[in-house]
Amino acid sequence: MQAGPAMAQSAQEVAQEGIEAYRAGDYEAAARAWRQLIELQPENPDAYNNLGATLYFLGDLEGSAAAYRRAIELDPDSATIYNNLGMVLVQQEQYQEAIAAYQQAIELDPEMAETYNNLGNLLEGEEAVAAYQQAVELNPDYAEAYNNLGTALANLERYEEAIAAYEQALAIDPDFTAAQENLTAVEQRLGATAE
Repeated sequence: MQAGPAMAQSAQEVAQEGIEAYRAGDYEAAARAWRQLIELQPENPDAYNNLGATLYFLGDLEGSAAAYRRAIELDPDSATIYNNLGMVLVQQEQYQEAIAAYQQAIELDPEMAETYNNLGNLLEGEEAVAAYQQAVELNPDYAEAYNNLGTALANLERYEEAIAAYEQALAIDPDFTAAQENLTAVEQRLGATAE
């Protein structure tokens, strides 16, 4: 009867080591901890999810995607894991699979603003605008999504709306350099079309 609690304590300690190493930016140590945790708890989806994140930062995209896929097998109802998988797939230039992963994440949790922003990055035209609008509706303080919304609107030559989106991004984060540069470019473009 003693083996269970001792093993659980050991797994908890290993998980804590992984968290601390990850937060410290020691991804090699974090990866070792997550792999050790997987040996102790092979059915733990969080261990695979954390391993996926760690391998992503180590540049091992294939290993990261494999870890996320295993996490999904163990926890198919986790929107977060699907979102994480989508980010890796984008880096692997597997855009259609990434879109599918983001759409699955949204189906599981339609309140994740980050997923709508990530999806918008892969879409074009009105579809991109709709995704970014959903992101800022869910999180009105999401400066990055406002910036992306501005770019999507500018690409559709909806300059006044783009300016408003960039201004909102800057109201949230006055030091957002990309939003300031995008705002300046659109204002110049709008000025050029008015002449």
